[in-house]
Amino acid sequence: MKTLLGILLLPVLTGSSAPPLKPVRWTLVGGDSPRNVVAGRAVEVVLAAEIADGWYIYSLTQKPGGPYPLRIQLTGAADVGVRGAIKAPKPTTKFDPNFGIETELHRGKPRFTVPVGVPAGSLTGKRELEVAARYQACSATLCLPPRTEKVALTLRIQKAP
Repeated sequence: MKTLLGILLLPVLTGSSAPPLKPVRWTLVGGDSPRNVVAGRAVEVVLAAEIADGWYIYSLTQKPGGPYPLRIQLTGAADVGVRGAIKAPKPTTKFDPNFGIETELHRGKPRFTVPVGVPAGSLTGKRELEVAARYQACSATLCLPPRTEKVALTLRIQKAP
């Protein structure tokens, strides 16, 4: 399978001192400014991917039995979580003969809206956490192993009115 061969040969082809390929860059729309959220409610946080030309990632809804699907999670604050469905652009579908299944792809600059919320009883104040994207990036000739990249997020939790 070309993917496995590409993953195994990558260190040999690039040399051990070469920097790792990073065809995807993740950022939060609005930068690192704190997001305000009222205890017991949620705020929408938009995670943006910038995918290099010729590369793609797989969708949140990619079916099992093939490539690694995108997973978005929150880490670092026990009382903060994803509250509802993550909104994503409609993926492009394509049959992949290497996996023998229909795959769902994102290219370019997709944005994912994550509803981030806290329970009603949460203490007010700042929470430092991270939005973690675990994904697999592929091109027409190479699939990289799945990786997780994290983007810092600060929430400012306010008391409910």
